[in-house]
Amino acid sequence: MLHRLSEQTVHRIRWGLAIAWSLLIASLFYDPITAYLTEPTALFSPLRIQPEAMSDLAQCVQVQGVCLPQQPYPLGARIFWAMVVPAGLLIIFVLGHEFWRRICPLSFFSQIPRSLGIQRKLKKVTSTGKTRYELVSIDKKSLLGRNFLYLQFGLLVLGLVFRILFINSDRWALGIFLILTILSAILVGYLYAGKSWCQYFCPMAPVQMIFTGPRGLLGTQAHWGQQKGLTQSICREVDQKTGQEKSACVGCQSPCMDIDAERSYWDRVTQRDRRFIHYGYIGLVFSFYFYFFLYSGNWEYYYSGAWTHETNQLATVFSPGFYLGAQPIPIPKLIAVPLTFTLFVGASYGVFSLAEQAYRNHLKRQGRNLDNDQILHRVFTVCTFGVWNLFWVFGSRPTLALLPGWVERGFTGFIVLVSGLWFYQTFWRTSEQYSREGLANTLRRQLDKQGFDVAKFLNRSNEELKPDEVYVLAKVLPNINQNQKLEVYKGVVQGALKNGIVSSAESALLHELQTGLDISKNEHYSILASLGIEDPSLFDQTKQVSLENQLRLDSYQQSLESLVQDLVGSGTPVREALEYKRDRILRLKRQYRIAEEENEQIFNTVFGQTGGVLKKAEALLHQFQGMVVRYSTLQIKPTDPEAPVYTLLSIAIADRQKFILHRLLSLVEILEDSPEALMLAQQIHAVAHPILPIILHSEDEDGERSWQSQLAPPVFDLLNAQSQGASPDLPTTSLSSVLGAILHEDLEPLVRALSLYGLHLVDQPTASRAAAELLETSQPLLLQEVAQRIVNPVQRDSLTEQSISLTTLDKLFCLSESQFFNQLSLSTLIDVAISCQSRRYDQGDVICQMGDRSQEVLIIFDGEADVQISRSDGSTQIINTVAKGETIGELGVLTKTPRSATVIAATDPTTVLVLNAQRLESLLKRSPALAIGLLAIISKRLQRLTKIAESR
Repeated sequence: MLHRLSEQTVHRIRWGLAIAWSLLIASLFYDPITAYLTEPTALFSPLRIQPEAMSDLAQCVQVQGVCLPQQPYPLGARIFWAMVVPAGLLIIFVLGHEFWRRICPLSFFSQIPRSLGIQRKLKKVTSTGKTRYELVSIDKKSLLGRNFLYLQFGLLVLGLVFRILFINSDRWALGIFLILTILSAILVGYLYAGKSWCQYFCPMAPVQMIFTGPRGLLGTQAHWGQQKGLTQSICREVDQKTGQEKSACVGCQSPCMDIDAERSYWDRVTQRDRRFIHYGYIGLVFSFYFYFFLYSGNWEYYYSGAWTHETNQLATVFSPGFYLGAQPIPIPKLIAVPLTFTLFVGASYGVFSLAEQAYRNHLKRQGRNLDNDQILHRVFTVCTFGVWNLFWVFGSRPTLALLPGWVERGFTGFIVLVSGLWFYQTFWRTSEQYSREGLANTLRRQLDKQGFDVAKFLNRSNEELKPDEVYVLAKVLPNINQNQKLEVYKGVVQGALKNGIVSSAESALLHELQTGLDISKNEHYSILASLGIEDPSLFDQTKQVSLENQLRLDSYQQSLESLVQDLVGSGTPVREALEYKRDRILRLKRQYRIAEEENEQIFNTVFGQTGGVLKKAEALLHQFQGMVVRYSTLQIKPTDPEAPVYTLLSIAIADRQKFILHRLLSLVEILEDSPEALMLAQQIHAVAHPILPIILHSEDEDGERSWQSQLAPPVFDLLNAQSQGASPDLPTTSLSSVLGAILHEDLEPLVRALSLYGLHLVDQPTASRAAAELLETSQPLLLQEVAQRIVNPVQRDSLTEQSISLTTLDKLFCLSESQFFNQLSLSTLIDVAISCQSRRYDQGDVICQMGDRSQEVLIIFDGEADVQISRSDGSTQIINTVAKGETIGELGVLTKTPRSATVIAATDPTTVLVLNAQRLESLLKRSPALAIGLLAIISKRLQRLTKIAESR
């Protein structure tokens, strides 16, 4: 809710709270003022000690049967324990963690070393031999990185033990304890980068985690926000030159609660440490307050607040720690306190573990299947609801009891209200909802990029739409063509991949979006293949960048730009500007823990666009050369290069070559007519001159611009020049090795399935092993189908009489040789193959009868069929014999007229593919090439019918 407060405003709040806290600590050592408010003579003060409570045994506060001495006392301890601590928890629960993290004094103190530039640095030697110093961060795989929640919870328990034993009412002990805590935060800030104190050491972090859940009652949703790079309580600072806020994130923890609390919650909800802390914390809270009763023998000791000013607290450490049945138990308080906490935490963990199992059994009996994370989330929500209300049965009551009754009742009602609202908001929340909203936000941004303004159709802007409304809008938005849908979908997929490995929930949402945008599975995989070419790191787990690391790099880039922009803007050469700011840049690199490779990449992006472009071009040229080798091998090595499998594979590889060339030409366009552009154009011409003319003179998707109009004339002329020499020698490689490489490296299931099929033709043992390995894991249906056919070949005599078991590739090969379908793109052609059913007929069987309703298009897969018509004298005449790959009935389907002829199987057997009418109409709308093929068929049939009529 309050994460949008400007950093200047929050900075002033932090300073105010830090000063107030410092004054409170100082008052613990010297306070000549507030003690007056507790004097029996201060009749106006609700905090005054009642005279009768000092002497009357019936009205005094008793501890183990003895009246507790009462005398005027400074209020510092009471203010801290009974007001400040409960107020902090109320802020966390209601306003969300983000506001608290931004104003927390301890977080503020922990950043003092960073502000002074005195953080610890480690010396590192790079692979190139260079020495650099960088700030130290905690490795998430280290002992601390894996067990920090246990450490924080342990420190919390230890702090509560110390509180009861030493510092509850001893003002000097409390003051020293708070000072040591501040010094600890500062020390951690010196030793480690970022908010390591908050993330790994602060004892209040587990409490904050429990009371926040996925988010606070009024907390924001980072994944649904518009302010990119500045979410929730992420580290930020103000650029002194521009006055704009910018991220100061150094990626000290991943996933980070300060960047996206709900993402962090769902990522960790099933971890054992969270389960232990959620279940054990209830026991800890109850045991803390219940110990006041166990120690004193009554509740008045706690609710009176006498424990905040008990004299000589340190002297009670070795006194009896329990007072039960009016009898002291001879267990020292030093042992009794940790023993009580341990027993209740253990019991609480056990009870709620049993409750969790009971809930699982209940769901099982009802036949309801919930994910493990959803079950734990609901149990955690109940735990938080319970412990929140349990805390406020005790928290602040010593102070509230001094106020009028209506105030206490009103506050109690407020606590119940906010906890009920939070429970309603949280209990039914799911990780799928979170994923859906995050993906919807990415979709919304893609719609913005495409220039769609919903204000034309609705009374709201894109930013005001709810997630479900964004999905509906994407499906029904008018004036959006298929290419734009593909671009929108590609952007959504790219955004999902950049945020990390796509979860099962996001995969389901992407599938839903595919259906809504009318995008086929094969178009989806084609998009993945193109993304793999544009940015291979998206699919390389070793190079994937977490959201936290991306923000760290973005923060460094922003700081770098701000550092030198004035010098560069005034005309100073970039190199001189960087040298002038060298020391400051080194400090930035240490602050953000920037490696040399990262630094080079960012420098290219910020100051050397040419260098960055050439680096991308180098990677694309390398990919292109690999595609050339594969294409050449497919053209030369097979014994039958015209076989459908090699033809289709060659088409797929050629499409990849064209895609890469378009990307390379886009990079050349950025470089304009610079020497680098000419050099890159020469490199492109050297490796791609056979197909360059086709690419250079082709129009864009809108049929308007060609590369001739986009590239600088000298560059275009160089690219368009005739080749002066022989093509460079290509590395020699075997067909089986090329097919194997495609199978294991490609992202598109169709291309992988074709390569596996081709491999089976040339190297059956290798193909069988590869197929068996593929079947051990989940694979796309098309690839799985081919692998199963290789491992378990189907015998022809096992086929039924009326149907035949054809793989999708079998159908694809047939369609690729059909005059009607062979102009379609591979992604569309495979969709048709998937849609087709197969039927088997014996010689003489009627495939379709004249006069029947035209509901299907038939494609001859194997054998032949005779097309015959009835004459006026009752006889029949065969007007055509339809062979493999030819179609029957497409005109009747389109014109919605009955069959104009009878088709009879002419061979034994005759196999046909069947495509329903609705699918054909959909294909015609999406594919102009199919319409052209249909016109060619109509023309030939008209010519044939004309000849028949003339021969009569």
